[in-house]
Amino acid sequence: MSITPQEISDKEFSKTFRGYDKEEVDEFLDKIYIDYEELVRYKDETERYIKRLEERLSYYTNDIPKRTVTNEQEPEAINDSIFY
Repeated sequence: MSITPQEISDKEFSKTFRGYDKEEVDEFLDKIYIDYEELVRYKDETERYIKRLEERLSYYTNDIPKRTVTNEQEPEAINDSIFY
């Protein structure tokens, strides 16, 4: 990701005459920080979960013999070799 929750938290804005209300901006950034941090955590957990599922799937699929299909087989035989 191109921005981190910490960068949101540390962001400073320049002050100008009649600029934005500092407290309002800080409150909004705090809300964004919390939501963004939660999204990053959820993304990381989801990636770990997917990796575990892939590992489990490979455990079961590694035992399946590889089947090859040749041009000489009839279409019905090709379909049968896929399922049996």
